[in-house]
Amino acid sequence: MHSSQNNLPAVEFLAQQLTDLADQYKIKTWCLAYSGGVDSQVLLHLLQLTKLNVMAVYIDHGLQAESVDWARHCEQQCRQFNIPFQTIKVDASPAKGESPEAAARAARYTALKKIIKKGYCLLTAQHQDDQAETVLLQLLRGGGAAGLSAMPEISSFAKGWHARPLLNFSQKDILDYAQKNQLSWVEDPSNQQTNYDRNYLRHCVMPAISQRWPAVNKTLCVFAEQQAENAQLLDVLAEIDLQKALREENCVEINDLNKLPDARLRNALRFWFKSLQSPMPSRAILQQIVQQIETTSYDTSVLISWASVEVRRFRDKLYWLKKISHNASQVFVWDARQALPLVSIEKELHLKKQKTDETITYVLDNAILSCSLSVRFRQGGEKIKPAGRNGSHDLKSLFQEAAVPAWQRDRIPLLYADEKLIAVTGFCLTDEFAVKGEGLLPVLV
Repeated sequence: MHSSQNNLPAVEFLAQQLTDLADQYKIKTWCLAYSGGVDSQVLLHLLQLTKLNVMAVYIDHGLQAESVDWARHCEQQCRQFNIPFQTIKVDASPAKGESPEAAARAARYTALKKIIKKGYCLLTAQHQDDQAETVLLQLLRGGGAAGLSAMPEISSFAKGWHARPLLNFSQKDILDYAQKNQLSWVEDPSNQQTNYDRNYLRHCVMPAISQRWPAVNKTLCVFAEQQAENAQLLDVLAEIDLQKALREENCVEINDLNKLPDARLRNALRFWFKSLQSPMPSRAILQQIVQQIETTSYDTSVLISWASVEVRRFRDKLYWLKKISHNASQVFVWDARQALPLVSIEKELHLKKQKTDETITYVLDNAILSCSLSVRFRQGGEKIKPAGRNGSHDLKSLFQEAAVPAWQRDRIPLLYADEKLIAVTGFCLTDEFAVKGEGLLPVLV
């Protein structure tokens, strides 16, 4: 088989391509997402001719009655080629309002992420036609430069990488190779169902466009490459703009953001969310966030949520947070020899042995271990006499003084000994049990 513009590469070319990637990204194991369809069948055939360390995984979505037969076919093919193989069953049923395609894709990649460790690279068999369809889908959904750049040839994935070595080859190239090498593959009947967006494009739209513009797939792929360059430049600009505003990983300074024009502000926010691996907000929600940044004042409470996350304003800072369902009325009796899971704030409370130093002025006397310990959250009206300070103070005043955002105040564990408040985790200890030297300290992990 010869390498040319119209044929799949000779195995030496593919092996060299993947060897170069292995050297560059320190990849030792290649994991093929193997469906048994013609695309992944061709990639499997090419891979088995190399000397690379390859394994294959079949994801059974359970959406088709034939999926068990397809898994069996995949297993037989891998046995024939002496490639390690496994089947993983997933629940791909869509949530309310979610498309079946999106649900299947999410379930598939969630399962694959558990396999890809450091030194591993996931291989998928998307080709030029898939890339062109992805560009059009993103365009029709109102995608920006990042979305229109479609699928990269290699990107980070889980703890390793994800490569698509067939992106520069057409579906016709792949079918020609499969027939020339008398390969056996499975046909998924759902690929013909035009109620799915991608299938509608593939069967109804692209053939009509191709009749008028035969080079449409190549043109759209070049367009995707151009958009990828644009997206990279936008990321460089966003990083510069965000660097001035970033205070902590999940906190930005509003006064710095307000110096940016709207387009750069939206770009910086998108980059911030992406760096946090956050679900991306719609343009309408993003514009809401921009309006709140530009029009609200120092003492305004702001909450905007989407998917599983939210942004909140406190004073002159904007915070990105995961949504949690927290019940502040919980009370925990605590055997302090063990960590206390606080599920509703996604943390564990530990009572650690600690010595005082330049950063830790006081610790709790070991005598508290003979008391009945409990952990609670702020209800309002609690007071404590902090070690090293005069008089009792209510927690509201202490939190205001420490600039603790309002929504965090009822998520801070309060440690009680025999019904007395003795520690506000991370903030202060009661004068009654505070000592210098060796002692105990409540710590959230």
